[in-house]
Amino acid sequence: MFRSIIRSLSPATERKSRIRNEITSITGFRPGNMDLYMSALTHRSLNNQKPNGTKRNNERLEYLGDAILSAVIADYLYNRYPHCKEGFLTQMRSKLVNRENLNRIALEMGLDRLVVLNKNGIPTKKYIFGNALEALIGAIYIDRGFKRAKKFVIKQFIRVQADLDNLACSEWDYKSRIIQWGQKNRQEISFESFEMEKADKPEPLFVATIHIMDRLAGEGYGNTKKEAQQLAARQALDNLPS
Repeated sequence: MFRSIIRSLSPATERKSRIRNEITSITGFRPGNMDLYMSALTHRSLNNQKPNGTKRNNERLEYLGDAILSAVIADYLYNRYPHCKEGFLTQMRSKLVNRENLNRIALEMGLDRLVVLNKNGIPTKKYIFGNALEALIGAIYIDRGFKRAKKFVIKQFIRVQADLDNLACSEWDYKSRIIQWGQKNRQEISFESFEMEKADKPEPLFVATIHIMDRLAGEGYGNTKKEAQQLAARQALDNLPS
């Protein structure tokens, strides 16, 4: 009987041990409170429960990590570009912490191998791993403090960026670009967006369309209206005559 209990616990124990090793490899330090990291890597679709009966998922840690990430990046850019205005700093921060960049960094880390989720019924997994990265930052902050979390963020979001100044010159705001194009060429630009109706959806899914002079020019899908509109604008820009 004792052996059967050990066998029933071994998969969870093995997973926790594997996660501990992976987190150590990713962060460069050995995690203390493993419960935090297990929660950070659990998507809400799994609907797990902790021994005390509360749900285990990464939503609260994602919220905290998002705030820590934004503060660290803002502080870094403020000191990196002392003569630049607020608008430039805001745009630079957006480029570094936008959902696509977050997800790319998370995939490069290998978080897609660690996140557990219910694969059935999820309309899109596009940014799940980027969200888990924010949750991981939140877990690091609680477990090891702000200095360790800051060091991790700088390493992953700044030092791996080959040329931050080139990023400063890149253009990512497709919606602003298409609006500017319309003003320059005297073309009326209009956006429409709505949330798709879908039963039992764990995450919202929005659709956005962009019209140029009442002609459909682009369409985009995303977890937020802003994301959907950006993707629709990018498609419209790609379709503009060269």
